[in-house]
Amino acid sequence: MLMKFLRSTGGRGISWTMIGFASSYAIRLLSTLILTRLLEPEVFGLMSLAWVLLMALEMVCDVGTTPSVIRSPRGDNPEFLDTAWSIQAVRGVWVGAITLLLAWPVAWLYEEPALFPILSAVSVIPIIQGVASMSGAVCARHMHLGRLTVLNLGTQLLTTLLNLLFAWWLQSVWALVLGSVLGTLLGVIAAYAWLPPYRPRLRFDRDVMAEIVSFGRWVLLATLFTYFGGQGSTAIMGFEVSVEVLGLITIATTIAFALSDLIQRILGQVAFPIISRAYREGQDFVGTVDRIKKLIFLLVLPGFVALSLLSQWIIDLLYDPRYALAGSFLSILALNGALGTLSMPYQNAMLAAGNSRGHAIVMGTSAASTVSLMLVGMHVFGVYGMIFGMGLGNGLLPLAVSAWFARREGILRWRYDVVTVLGVLALYAYQLAALSAWS
Repeated sequence: MLMKFLRSTGGRGISWTMIGFASSYAIRLLSTLILTRLLEPEVFGLMSLAWVLLMALEMVCDVGTTPSVIRSPRGDNPEFLDTAWSIQAVRGVWVGAITLLLAWPVAWLYEEPALFPILSAVSVIPIIQGVASMSGAVCARHMHLGRLTVLNLGTQLLTTLLNLLFAWWLQSVWALVLGSVLGTLLGVIAAYAWLPPYRPRLRFDRDVMAEIVSFGRWVLLATLFTYFGGQGSTAIMGFEVSVEVLGLITIATTIAFALSDLIQRILGQVAFPIISRAYREGQDFVGTVDRIKKLIFLLVLPGFVALSLLSQWIIDLLYDPRYALAGSFLSILALNGALGTLSMPYQNAMLAAGNSRGHAIVMGTSAASTVSLMLVGMHVFGVYGMIFGMGLGNGLLPLAVSAWFARREGILRWRYDVVTVLGVLALYAYQLAALSAWS
């Protein structure tokens, strides 16, 4: 059964997702290596501040149009697509306008005058993205991931080339600003040319709007919780540990979360459309969730375990002795990633069934427990306790809430969860004991 699934549409979707993930990371790594030799460090700091604001506003205004197209029984109807496109376009204008209004106050707050023109320029990016073709959401709905992967990689590669060209020419922060704006514009144009034809019409169907807003309001809340749990924990760590330790944790997090990012892409681009189709077509919804849980248990979790056990060797191979301590942080963060994946299939199932409220409750639990337990862990056991607390807050408690919702839907697969939790907790104990003896 497992091999049959891997050879099916879902298996092909996983293959395309992994190809896209590996290629994307390779392009990003190569771009970073070249740009750091062409531009000064403060350039990246300024762009980071700009992206933080833009990302926050994008999340605050997220109404879940793409998930709505994927899961709705009417997701292929022109009326639904046009209304979703219209909502997306209005949202883009709204985010762009707020970014423009906040440009000067944010520049003043950070005492960086250069931020004002930068934010003013990048405010057009959400406006451009707002008129993007809905064919991307339709392809995701039907798991035509080959076209999407080629489009996304082509856009990323083109944006990278523009950044490098402008960096060589201008050698200033405007290289990244112009590259990002033009890359976004060309990506939207390429989507209309490459993906199945879609001619947008400005339309606001009341029934469609009611469905999207009803589903999307909880998606918005879940997105805010996700942002708070992720960026909020990073901000808190900045007050609790030194800059040097925070830098080492960041390096370890980048490696550990690479695997988590891959899993999230597979679940979002493959598992969610599969579960949504099974639910709306009255197929084996429970069996579909069971197969996805089995795949994670057999193929994904061993990767996190291996990453934890080989953490020090990986850090020593990639970095010089100054970064050796990152290996001990990676050994715990990898296990955090293992716990964090357990609730993801249940959350996908909730969204597929239209229970975005339950998904928001899970993400709210995750955000609150992550911040609370990392603070408790820091003040009781130090930096390792802080990282361990993050894992329990982001993994164990959200799993318990997700399992409760899954039990109500009859899709709980507690054997996979119990075996994994016990195994990961045993590895936590082993790694923490080894770190205590080593230190």
